[in-house]
Amino acid sequence: MASPQENTPLLAPPVTAATSAQQDSKKEFVGLVIMAVSALAFSTMSLMVSITGRAFPSFEIVVARSIIQAVLGLVGCAWLGINPLGARKVRYWLVLRGSAGAVGLALFFYSLTKLPLADATVVFFLGPVFTAILASIALHEPFTPFDMVCSVVSMAGIVFVSKPQFLFGDVSIDSWERLFAIFCALMGAVLSAVAYVTVRRVGKGAHFLVHVVYFGFISLIMSGVGLVLWQEYVPPSGWTEYGGLTLVGILAFFGQCLLNKGYKKRGNESKNKRKRRQWDPIDTFLYFCSLQLAPAGKGTIMRNADVVFAFLFGIFILGEIPDAWSVTGALLIVGSTTSLGLHKWLASRR
Repeated sequence: MASPQENTPLLAPPVTAATSAQQDSKKEFVGLVIMAVSALAFSTMSLMVSITGRAFPSFEIVVARSIIQAVLGLVGCAWLGINPLGARKVRYWLVLRGSAGAVGLALFFYSLTKLPLADATVVFFLGPVFTAILASIALHEPFTPFDMVCSVVSMAGIVFVSKPQFLFGDVSIDSWERLFAIFCALMGAVLSAVAYVTVRRVGKGAHFLVHVVYFGFISLIMSGVGLVLWQEYVPPSGWTEYGGLTLVGILAFFGQCLLNKGYKKRGNESKNKRKRRQWDPIDTFLYFCSLQLAPAGKGTIMRNADVVFAFLFGIFILGEIPDAWSVTGALLIVGSTTSLGLHKWLASRR
C-alpha cells in the first residue's frame, strides 16, 4: 500500500522572499558583469581608434564603423522581423537621434586621434552630466542643487584635464591643438546627451536595433561628406589595417547591444508570438543583456570601468603616462558622474 507521501502530488517548492531576493541578486550580478564587458568593448574600440588614427583620418574611421554598424543593424532587424525604418510617428526623433549621435561620434573620434586615450575618454564621460541638464529642460525631470554641484565639479575636472596654457603654462602638446581636441570631446559628450534624451523621448516606440540602423546610415552620410570636404581618404593596405577598422565597428555594435536599455519585454507579446520566438538565439541574447538586470545606480559605478580601462590601455599599450593634473581631473569627473547617478537612483527608490 502506498504511503501518504507517495500519493501526495509533486508540487514546486514555494517561492519565498529569500528565494526571490537570491534570484534578483543573481540577475543583478549578471547585469553588472555584462555592463563591465560592455565597458571593455567600448574602451577597446577607443583604443583601436587611437591606434588606427595614426594611419587614417578620423572621418574615415567613422565611415568604417558606420558601415559595419548599419549592416549588422539591418541583419539583426531582418532576423527579428523588425521594420528598420521604425514607426512613422517616431521617425523624426530617430533622425534627430541619429544626427546628434553621428556628429558626437565624429567629434569624439577626432579627439581620440589627437589626445591621450584616457583624457579623451574622461572628457567624453561627462555625458551623464549633460544628460541630466538636458533631461530637466526637454523632459522636465528634476535638476536638484546636488545635480548642480556635481556639474560644477565636473567642469573643474575638465579644467584639470585640458590644462589651458594661461593656467598651467606650457604643456607637451600644442596648447591650442589640445584645447580644440578637448572642446571636440566636450561637444561630443553634449551631443551624446542629446541623443540619449531623444532615445528617452522615443521610449518603446522603436526597437533599439532601429536606433542602430538610423545612427549607422546617418553617420555614414555625414562622415562621408566630412571626409570629402575636410580630410583626405587613405586606402587601407594589408589585413592589419582592414582588421583594425573592422574591429572598431564590431566592438561598437557589440557594446551597444550589451547596453540596450529599451528592449521590449516578452510580457507585452502575444502567446503565439512568444512561441515563435522562443528559440531565437539573438532575441534571447539581447533580452538577457538588457540593463534592466542591474539597478541604475550600481550600473553607473560599473560604467566607470570605461575610464579605468582607458587609463590601463593608455599606460600599458600606448605608453601614455598621465600626469597628476589629468588624474585629478579624471577623479573629479568620475566622482561627480557616479554621485549623480547614485543620487538619482536613491531618489527613485524613495
